[in-house]
Amino acid sequence: MTEKIRILLVDDHAVVRLGLKSYFATTPDIEVIGEASNGYEAIQVAQNLLPDVILMDLLMPGMDGVEATRQIKAKLPSTEVIVLTSYHEDENIFPAIRAGALSYLLKDIDPDDLSNAIRLAARKEAVLNPRVASRLMQEVRGGRRAEDYNPLNELTDREMEVLQEIASGKSNAEIAATLFISEKTVKTHITNILAKLHLSDRTQAAVLAWQSGVVRRRDGS
Repeated sequence: MTEKIRILLVDDHAVVRLGLKSYFATTPDIEVIGEASNGYEAIQVAQNLLPDVILMDLLMPGMDGVEATRQIKAKLPSTEVIVLTSYHEDENIFPAIRAGALSYLLKDIDPDDLSNAIRLAARKEAVLNPRVASRLMQEVRGGRRAEDYNPLNELTDREMEVLQEIASGKSNAEIAATLFISEKTVKTHITNILAKLHLSDRTQAAVLAWQSGVVRRRDGS
């Protein structure tokens, strides 16, 4: 008997996970071994269960799918990630692919096509939605210059707010008070900001924010 492909479902909507789980229950060669509702859970569950393939949503509370993909691929390079999302804009596609996602699919995909994409991922073969493939081809052909890429676009709105406060010289406690969140949450946002911007400390983040005009834009100058 052929060994089943073990998959992890990551989506912040329980109804989406339930629908996928119900469908894959009818697929003999694919087995759902776990679920997660955000990036933090995805990393923990993936490390515990070691899935062959992960179906990863992108926009989730806490840690998004891009950062979760980046960390999972760093820890579990043999696990393949298929992005399954509703978004096909450049600011979603390119960060996900750079983070290590093998395939990028949209949620309007036919269920049988999704199953086939999972089978291909288990063999390390990629599948891209046609619209996504077209955008990537434009980049390869020079339609999008590398210097046009702005890493700040990968930050969530809340992470951008935290970065603005860092650039203003505020401590974690002051940022927490300003944004009405806990210091622990501030630390988590800072960790994500540094990872997404590929920086080593908050001073570098502040310098980048000033150079990019983040603080001036907030102040309206």
